[in-house]
Amino acid sequence: MKRFHAVMVVVWMLLLVPRAPGESGRTASARETIERLKADVEFLSAPALDGRASLSRGSEIAARYLAAEFQKAGLAPGSGDSYGQEFFLMPLDPDPERTSIRILGKQGENRYAPGSVLFPDRRRSISISSGVVFAGFGITAPELGYDDYAGLSAEGKIVLVFDHEPQEADAASPFNGTGMTPYSSGWYKVWNAQKHGAAALLLATEPVNSHRNAVREPGRAAAPAQALMEGGLTIPRFSVPSAALEDLFAGSGRTAAGWQEIIERSGKPASRELPGISVKLEAVNRSPGEGRSWNVAGLLPGADRRLREETVILCAHYDHLGIQDGNVYPGANDNGSGLAAMLEIARAFARERRRPDRSILFLAFGSEEQAMLGSYYYIEHPLRPLPSTRAVFNLDMIGRNEEHTAESRGSLEISSDTSHEVNLVAAVFCPQLADLVNQANRRVGMRILDKHDRDSSMRALLRCDHLPFLYRNVPAIWIFGGFHPGYHTPLDTPDKIDYRKLQKITQLTFLSLAAAADRQENFSRR
Repeated sequence: MKRFHAVMVVVWMLLLVPRAPGESGRTASARETIERLKADVEFLSAPALDGRASLSRGSEIAARYLAAEFQKAGLAPGSGDSYGQEFFLMPLDPDPERTSIRILGKQGENRYAPGSVLFPDRRRSISISSGVVFAGFGITAPELGYDDYAGLSAEGKIVLVFDHEPQEADAASPFNGTGMTPYSSGWYKVWNAQKHGAAALLLATEPVNSHRNAVREPGRAAAPAQALMEGGLTIPRFSVPSAALEDLFAGSGRTAAGWQEIIERSGKPASRELPGISVKLEAVNRSPGEGRSWNVAGLLPGADRRLREETVILCAHYDHLGIQDGNVYPGANDNGSGLAAMLEIARAFARERRRPDRSILFLAFGSEEQAMLGSYYYIEHPLRPLPSTRAVFNLDMIGRNEEHTAESRGSLEISSDTSHEVNLVAAVFCPQLADLVNQANRRVGMRILDKHDRDSSMRALLRCDHLPFLYRNVPAIWIFGGFHPGYHTPLDTPDKIDYRKLQKITQLTFLSLAAAADRQENFSRR
């Protein structure tokens, strides 16, 4: 069999790369591609979709549109005989009168309001009383010789951990230097605690930290809180206010900062039971009912009899922030741009007679803005086996030029002209996949950056749908245009998209996906 990748490179270059002025036919083809990208972005961010908030009518319209476009492109249904993988969510609205952290010690009882509460599967109310153990940063990383749970009995206990990871400001830290690892996410810390038998997790911001607390831009919003009804986590997480930390450590012989400094200095855990105290956690969700969301999936079956059982995934999320305070959040770049690129790539693959060796699953995730609920659901209910899923390419926010925001200013270096730049996030953990993208880029000519893998201030590693796959040891990278002042504001509109840049990143992604799907060797996850 001739190599699929070599053939498709030629096809794609003819379709998407503008030629010399005299080659008007080919230039028109490139222009048509940009027009299709533009049409998809404009539809997905149209006022009628009301910002595509998870569980909203607009989000459902977007999901049905994507399913219809997958079918028109010739993709097979990716979820049995359907293009939709449904999952159910519970809106969250904790009752402040019945939601608290109560710390009982020798000095009596103190009550604190948690910063947030993560409800576990199918739980609308929480009432847990137990002793407390301190598990450092809540990390078990055998490949780094580090385990906060070594020698600690967490069974049935409430576990207190710090956010982030040790030695975060140390470039020589085994935890990816001044960058981040997947161990730093709150989801991981809850999952690891429940794996060790904990009843609940208390998550506290480290008392000694270099986190930047920049003010959000006016109009920047967060998504309404929701939780998976099934397929999420099984124990609750309460965010601990800093004022409660000293109560929790009162009988330990050191302050919270003192215990953190021991871990930071030695690079070793300092886990222990916290004597003389018990904690009662209570929370009631006053939001009734549940709602349905979808992951939208289309499949391009592979051509090779052996390799077609393996999968390469191209994913992008379709939900956004909806209407808040009377303002529509269109989400043209976040993530109309990634969806438009995915649809165009699906059309290009599906219309060709020659197919890649491996199967390609095109996957549009719902409810990403709710801390990746769609992709977390998927890794618990994969449509194709995860052990034979060889690579994941995630597209999110690829249509605008990166600019400083209040959070990034003073932390990241950003070029004055980013129109030819694109970021790879998680490349440090998937170097073979990153190498493949860089090889494909020889035909595209963009500048590929890895700055978000070397910086923890923006927490980019933890912010998108590539992350859940890393927890299952599936190589996954996020192709990312970068943050900009319109991020999560009503100003994320179609007219702000750089469609030429979007076209180039679409081309780069296609070439990378084609190479991954036609590669005989497997990728590894570091």
